[in-house]
Amino acid sequence: MTNNDDHKKTKGRCLCGQVKFEIHGELRDVVNCHCSKCRKFHGNYGAYTSVKVENLKITEQKSLKWYESSTDETANVRRGFCSECGSSLFWHPKDRPTIAIAAGSLDSPTNLKTRGHIWCSQLPGFYQIEDDLPQFDERWSV
Repeated sequence: MTNNDDHKKTKGRCLCGQVKFEIHGELRDVVNCHCSKCRKFHGNYGAYTSVKVENLKITEQKSLKWYESSTDETANVRRGFCSECGSSLFWHPKDRPTIAIAAGSLDSPTNLKTRGHIWCSQLPGFYQIEDDLPQFDERWSV
């Protein structure tokens, strides 16, 4: 199920509260990314929703930092995180009109559902996917 209420405001924040944001408009359901970059960024897989860039408003950014990838398949991607508590928050490919948001950073309830798994070819071996959702070796767009 996707949040279709364009007037609804969804809020989120990092663990310490020094980065806060609001989302106005439709959120995409969650996709779990199992790539090695998300594993390094999140400590496991990344569970992401996404929204149009213009629908994300960062309301507190005291400790927001961006790391920009410069090599391989994630060149031109920015990853946003809190430099105080370390929360992983955003994944933004600069050439796309959307920004991915770590689903765990959203205040509950969101009514979002997980729809599938991407980059399953890079599963680390210390866990298995145990649901019946679609699995893709690389990218997939829901």
